[in-house]
Amino acid sequence: MSLTESELNALSDGEQENQWLTFLIKELWKIKLAPTLFHINNKGLLERLQNFGSNSKTKHLDIKAKNLREKFKNEEISVNLIPSSPMIADSLTKAAPHSSIKNFNKNVCQFFH
Repeated sequence: MSLTESELNALSDGEQENQWLTFLIKELWKIKLAPTLFHINNKGLLERLQNFGSNSKTKHLDIKAKNLREKFKNEEISVNLIPSSPMIADSLTKAAPHSSIKNFNKNVCQFFH
């Protein structure tokens, strides 16, 4: 599985959770929410959302990609491309240098002390 496929699956899962929470908030409090902003660090994924294309290697992802692209085009979700360095949890997704782990500890673990 490529990195773009992995991040597409993660974005799809996050969007499904977001959709459920949005429905719940609308039902309980009768308010309309702004589009949810998702931060990604994969340029290929952003291009796939903006310019959907299908081939034999991506057929298994077409349903998820089409769903995300539709929500992106209808401004139900917003996607922002940012570099990996400010992403706190990036050190959890791959072999990370010591500086990345220190950044994670500084920004996340402070809540548990």
